[in-house]
Amino acid sequence: MKQRRKFTADFETTTNPNSCHVWAWGICEIGNTNNFLYGNNINTFIEFCQQKENVDLYFHNLKFDGDFILNYLLRNGYKYIENKKDKENKTFTTLISDVGQFYCFEIFFEVGNKKVNSVKIMDSLKILNMSVLEVAKSFGLGELAEKIKEEKIDYEKDRDEGYEITEEELKYLKNDVEVMAIALNTIFGEGLTRMTAGSNALNNYKEILTKEEFEYYFPSNWLWYR
Repeated sequence: MKQRRKFTADFETTTNPNSCHVWAWGICEIGNTNNFLYGNNINTFIEFCQQKENVDLYFHNLKFDGDFILNYLLRNGYKYIENKKDKENKTFTTLISDVGQFYCFEIFFEVGNKKVNSVKIMDSLKILNMSVLEVAKSFGLGELAEKIKEEKIDYEKDRDEGYEITEEELKYLKNDVEVMAIALNTIFGEGLTRMTAGSNALNNYKEILTKEEFEYYFPSNWLWYR
């Protein structure tokens, strides 16, 4: 099976409650940071997701950006399904905890007999629980860290639908997704490919122990309430 390409992603949105929308999106390929794409509305973002080559996307704080994605899906004829076995054209699944923690979406655009066109969207904040600036510092990305500190945008500025992104705003957007792409490339390169830091740690611990040792310390038939 062909390995899915992975990208980091970010939305910039207006703060006006009467016209709250995505005015910029950017993605950066993990393992190839020269591949940076962007657009100025959520429709073109979904068009990217619908490409025939399936991809995985990582937003840093999916709970925020995911609200805009869910809103789009529910307003444009997509149907929520609880089980992937029920997937068909224009359906989606979510993994959201009972306390509102967003972990994953999977959107199925086209479902055929032999091929499924889908995108999987996850939360990099569950892997690296720190700000993008802190990630840049932690991974030794001094130059990018300085750019993040220096390059700011006006979040309160009025931006109508179809707003043309300025060079300064584009640089700001690119810095964020590039930092996360570099950091996640390092993490994945170490074999830490699970959805959360906790599951990465547990999986790594399992690899350190033998199967017998793990079963000794954590017997599968052990009842936690004893």
